[in-house]
Amino acid sequence: MKDWLGNTILSIAGGVVIILLMMLNSYIQRIARKEEEQRLELLRSERLKQERLAASQSRRPDDI
Repeated sequence: MKDWLGNTILSIAGGVVIILLMMLNSYIQRIARKEEEQRLELLRSERLKQERLAASQSRRPDDI
């Protein structure tokens, strides 16, 4: 009886640890995805700013 109870408790504890590690992994991946999205958005906005600046500085024949 004592061995059975100990094995059951260890199995439950192991399962809880595995579930907690899976939740932690999911949380870390979600944070990484958000950071990547923010980085890509910043790159897009910088590229758009550069394109607008280049367009405003370019000389077109109708501007002359």
